[in-house]
Amino acid sequence: MAPKQPCAKYQYVVTPTGPKILPVDEPSCKDEESPADYNAGGYLPVKVNDVFNNNRYRVIRKLGWGHFSTVWLVKDTHTQRHSALKVVKSAGRYAETARDEIKLLSRVSAFSPTHPGREHIVSFLDSFSHQGPEASHVCIVFEPLGENLLALIERNKKKGVPRALVKVIARQILLGLEYLHDECDLVHTDIKPENILISIPDIEEHIHNELSQSPSPTSRRVGVPLPVKTRAGVSIPLNQQRTRRQVTIFDSQPLASPGRSAGRSAHGHSSLSMNTRPDNSGSQNGSYIAQMHMSRTGSGYDEERSGLLMPSKKAKKDIDLERELSSAISTSWKATENLSESWKDKVSTSFASYKSTSSPNKTSKQRNSGRADDKPLPPPISVKIADLGNATSSKKHFTEDIQTRQYRSPEAILGRRDWDSRVDIWSVACVIFELLTAEYLFDPQGQGELFTKDDDHMAQIIELLGDFPLEVKMGGKYSRELFDHSGALRYIRTLKPWPLKRVMVEKYLFSEADAALLCDFLEPMLAIDMRERTHARDIKNHRWLEPTKDDVVVTEW
Repeated sequence: MAPKQPCAKYQYVVTPTGPKILPVDEPSCKDEESPADYNAGGYLPVKVNDVFNNNRYRVIRKLGWGHFSTVWLVKDTHTQRHSALKVVKSAGRYAETARDEIKLLSRVSAFSPTHPGREHIVSFLDSFSHQGPEASHVCIVFEPLGENLLALIERNKKKGVPRALVKVIARQILLGLEYLHDECDLVHTDIKPENILISIPDIEEHIHNELSQSPSPTSRRVGVPLPVKTRAGVSIPLNQQRTRRQVTIFDSQPLASPGRSAGRSAHGHSSLSMNTRPDNSGSQNGSYIAQMHMSRTGSGYDEERSGLLMPSKKAKKDIDLERELSSAISTSWKATENLSESWKDKVSTSFASYKSTSSPNKTSKQRNSGRADDKPLPPPISVKIADLGNATSSKKHFTEDIQTRQYRSPEAILGRRDWDSRVDIWSVACVIFELLTAEYLFDPQGQGELFTKDDDHMAQIIELLGDFPLEVKMGGKYSRELFDHSGALRYIRTLKPWPLKRVMVEKYLFSEADAALLCDFLEPMLAIDMRERTHARDIKNHRWLEPTKDDVVVTEW
């Protein structure tokens, strides 16, 4: 008996020549870009072995994609080295943002190259325009990097990223921000796990080994849907006579990061959409604090908290469209290949050295363990801050609409115009908490006409950190919408305080001493009044960042 063919799907649309029944396009792979985005103003069709910039760059494989661009591994025929080529969509708003990013990247490269934070900012190598079949596309060349911190969090979502690694990552982020803030007078404005990438030592050897072991790039030909205009819920094709194009969409093959053993997907490699988070429907609620006030969001939890909260189903994440539109560097480059034993040896030895040389109570024997001489080895992981497409001067802002929702500072929520580099510090604290716990620090949810995400966000901040002065609440574009004349939240009246130290002890089972030290580190970064918030330069050497005897050697991440 012949296999049963799947039923075709049709939709009713109104066209200039009257209503028609048309077939519904096959959905594209959810892990890759949409064929519809290859219409005018969208992506440039790119294939393996295509060349760019007068034959200088030859395409090897696709690293990933984002709403803003596709990113490709290329071979530079001038230097005989590999690079990451970002090909930006052609629409004017994307091209303008890309050109702004190029100016900022050039500026960052020119300042204090010997500053210790410079090596924790992604390196910009080249830029040019490429004429496609329909329009010109801005192209930016970067150093090739591994996956981002979101992938690291996803792999450690049961227990959080090992504390030893979080300490190294946190200090490197702070060093990078110190460089941006103090040397370049730039505010990143979109610090989040997706925008912090893992660096790969000996990158050429690493890429050579991976290319020799990884499967050949796979792709599929798909039809590009005709552009449509939606009006009153009805899709109207703009040009019925236009011939439908086809485009080749390649599967992403991100570079494996050192220090991990990666599994493979059904296509032979891992693939992760660059600017979205998978919906982990089986995991805990995305924010620790959301679990304590589920009664606000209609989740049926209306009892006082007693000790540890029970796990609850995680709500699907609502990624803000404007943040996605402005994501200049596509960064979810998930690892693909198993790591060699030599990498594990290097990582293990390196971290043992980092611990011994950083510990204030180290002996001579400890200092020399794990290496043949006294030459210090690098820490076990190195990260770089990426995506400067939204960076701005601290004094002259390009926009007041900044930061991705979960990492947004109070002054940005209030719509204040006098924010400065310390908005990044708030975001860093949120990222560090997320690394440690694999949960958002704040994950606000709106509730229809009852209250907005901004209302819930501010309520969560007050529950965690306490109330703050009326003068700090006022002065923002949205202050009067969030607070009444007395400084009380306008639409959320019942709050359930749960201070950060208690959260770490009760929910995440930290010891009293560990929780106290962590709070001593995080709370200055989470000062609600930005005038009291610490700077990167003042917190980068905090005691919490020092390795302790409880920080075990990490050989894989």
